[in-house]
Amino acid sequence: MADLAGILFRAAGYKTHRVSTRAGSVRVFEGRAQHETLPTIALVHGLSADAFGYLPLLQRLRRHARVVAIDLPGHGGSESRDDITLASCVAGGVEALASYLREPAIIFGNSLGGLTSIRFALAHPELVRGLFVASPAGAPSSSTELEELIAKFRIQTPADALRFAELIFYTMPTGPIRHLIARDLVRRHKMPSLRALIRDVPNAKPFEPEELAHLASIPTYFLWGRSERLLPPTHLDFWKKNLPKATFEEPWGFGHSPQLDSPNDVARRVIAFAHEH
Repeated sequence: MADLAGILFRAAGYKTHRVSTRAGSVRVFEGRAQHETLPTIALVHGLSADAFGYLPLLQRLRRHARVVAIDLPGHGGSESRDDITLASCVAGGVEALASYLREPAIIFGNSLGGLTSIRFALAHPELVRGLFVASPAGAPSSSTELEELIAKFRIQTPADALRFAELIFYTMPTGPIRHLIARDLVRRHKMPSLRALIRDVPNAKPFEPEELAHLASIPTYFLWGRSERLLPPTHLDFWKKNLPKATFEEPWGFGHSPQLDSPNDVARRVIAFAHEH
């Protein structure tokens, strides 16, 4: 869907840019605000997704702020290397944001995008006005939890894809879009770069409590849907213990990727957070 994404973003008035990183060329979408009353809001997607899934949320945020969204290395229209690792993927996303943002921004990230956003905030606190994460990856996992997570990402058939999508959405879309989602997920999971990233999940280095202590001075909003089905509850326990100054919300009606469930509700929260900071 990478080419379709580019077409639809351009049709909606977004500019497309390329940023060179050590992980390869990263595609960046930028949308100018209709009424710029808030700081720039930058968005980072999760594993096996891309910026296209954020378009409904971007359109709502764009009414108030300049918005920026990236395709992480190995995803969407960014460079896909077969030897990519999760560490290099995240580092490439951090590098792309650091080279593209011109002023402190609100950074929004979901899942792997949440991990990337936190890494960015730790590396470049001067460019972060506030951090808004939804079900971020990066908490320590037991070997059993890792095995279960990798199994969820094994997608070879449309049935596998629908099973995975039901873990992501609070309510799975019905009708023709359901089959389009399944077909696109199967296509994505055939990509060598994505398969390499999934294989590398056990090698990913989780955050240390000492690292997260450096976020104490950065306003942080943490969203974890009550219908989270991809990540284990122990992850939420870890974040609560090690982000004591963050604002935590555990709403009903959201799954792993709340921007897919209700972009209106997520936009409202992000806008309120941005106004506050």
